[in-house]
Amino acid sequence: MLEFKSTLRWNLKTDKPGKEIELAWLKTVVAYLNTKGGKIFIGVSDDGEVLGLDTDNFKNNDKLLLHVNNLIKQHIGLGFSRYITVELHTLDERNILVITCEASQEPVFLKQNKEEHFYIRTGPASTRLSMSEMLKYVAQRQVT
Repeated sequence: MLEFKSTLRWNLKTDKPGKEIELAWLKTVVAYLNTKGGKIFIGVSDDGEVLGLDTDNFKNNDKLLLHVNNLIKQHIGLGFSRYITVELHTLDERNILVITCEASQEPVFLKQNKEEHFYIRTGPASTRLSMSEMLKYVAQRQVT
């Protein structure tokens, strides 16, 4: 499964950083971990155009990678980092971020404020499940 995100944190509509942009790709990471894995290409538009990461305004690549790791730690948890690989690549002379997710053996939640949300991948979308749907999904997944 593949997902493209134009930016890591910059809202192109409001032209400023937006937490909702970060939560969008974090939600995809959680959904991939809870399903069959996948890759997220950040700095690439939905139609596959390489945009790069300059819009996100990080001072350098180390600051960008540290920011990504801090968000994963805060919203997903370090225990799941073994299923997540974060790499910078250069395409068309522009940096993009590739986040590769493997399927987790245990349920993964997106922590947001004081709440936890459970997502799975359904086709091209990350779908949030209710508590009862999540319990049923996890139980069925352990059987197969």
